[in-house]
Amino acid sequence: MEQLFDDGVNVKKFTRFVAPSVIMLVVIALYYLVDAIFVANFVSSDALAAMNIVYPITGLGWGISIMLAAGSSAIVAITMGEGKPREASEKFSLICIVSVLIGVFGAAFGLVFLKELIVLLGATDKLLPYCMEYAWIIILALPSAFLGVALEYFIRVDGKPGFTLFLYISGGFVHLLLDYIFIVVWNWGLTGAGWATAAGQLTIMLVGLAYFLTQKTKLSFIKPQWDGRYLGSSFINGSSEMVSESSVAVTVYVFNITVLGLAGEAGLAALSIVFNAHYLLISVHLGFITGIAPLISYYYGAKDYEKVNHFLKYAKSFIVISSLFVAVLALVEAPLLARIFVEPDSEVYHLAVRGIRMLSVAFLFTGINVFASGFFTAYANGAISALISMSRGLVMMLIGALTLPHFFGLDGVWLTSAFAEITTLGLTIFMFYKYKYRYHYQL
Repeated sequence: MEQLFDDGVNVKKFTRFVAPSVIMLVVIALYYLVDAIFVANFVSSDALAAMNIVYPITGLGWGISIMLAAGSSAIVAITMGEGKPREASEKFSLICIVSVLIGVFGAAFGLVFLKELIVLLGATDKLLPYCMEYAWIIILALPSAFLGVALEYFIRVDGKPGFTLFLYISGGFVHLLLDYIFIVVWNWGLTGAGWATAAGQLTIMLVGLAYFLTQKTKLSFIKPQWDGRYLGSSFINGSSEMVSESSVAVTVYVFNITVLGLAGEAGLAALSIVFNAHYLLISVHLGFITGIAPLISYYYGAKDYEKVNHFLKYAKSFIVISSLFVAVLALVEAPLLARIFVEPDSEVYHLAVRGIRMLSVAFLFTGINVFASGFFTAYANGAISALISMSRGLVMMLIGALTLPHFFGLDGVWLTSAFAEITTLGLTIFMFYKYKYRYHYQL
């Protein structure tokens, strides 16, 4: 990345570096929507509801993998910026091994206690068989998913963000193709969705490995030195991403229980649609911070604060424009988003449209909060990053989910995201001002 900005920063070069990550996260969001779309249209709304019951398992696994990848990659990028390439490769190799081992442990635990986990997550007697059919495959794929996420983050740190887009397009193509074959042609139902997802994740891992094993790279696999302090710092630094992703799992669980009580399985299917639409729409913000974070880490490590401030100037414009665009899109195109999943004459459709429209308020504030969390991770300040993520993704979400439905019924569930983002905004602004002198950035 240093070669790209050697002769200064401009919009064209900045866009060339960051845009692949934005596109990639949109592709990832579509990648995870593929199962829901096929299941909703070719299996049943109950099967879609079952996927929402299982989601906390997926969300927890995703959160742990991103914690390892985001936390460690920021440290490695800073190490590279300090001119220590061998140490950076040792850290990279160690975190890849640890990611696989944690994935194996998670898969073993999940498979042994599968039914107990599903029941704990609130599966009704009607939904339990669907949940069991899908969950065991998703859990089995955890090791490859964990390593795939780590490789994706480090390819970006290696200075090739464009390759990460190819990575997910490859996995997405395999996922989409097998979803069609397994669900539509072979009629495997949720089992087909599970195997298609696992195959897509395996593809991402294999393509990522091929990059580091066959290309000329700055980072490489070498024999690592045990570094407990580095691992601990990675866990702490990536804790905000862990909180952000895993808190979704906790709040989904609370939402599932609440919505089942208010609107039954139809409401739960609508909730699944709303969550999928939410993830698709915020993927632009997630992709942007994913793309810009290595630049902030690297040039902060190199003490080139002027370039960091150039990046932040572009970031302000992007956040304002993208937030307005996404909010309007949710408000105006909610029927189209819901129609992707279900027929417009169904109860599930009408519930989902109302839910997506109510999310539009939240999108006005999501961009800055998401950026703030990733911004402090880029400076290896995991504590502040986690505090922001915990506020918007867990604490305020739970407060909203446990109180608003008592006053507004099902609408209270849909309004919870807006409540969480608005109440977190003050914390975000305070932290930006508090740390601007420590990290030498300008607001």
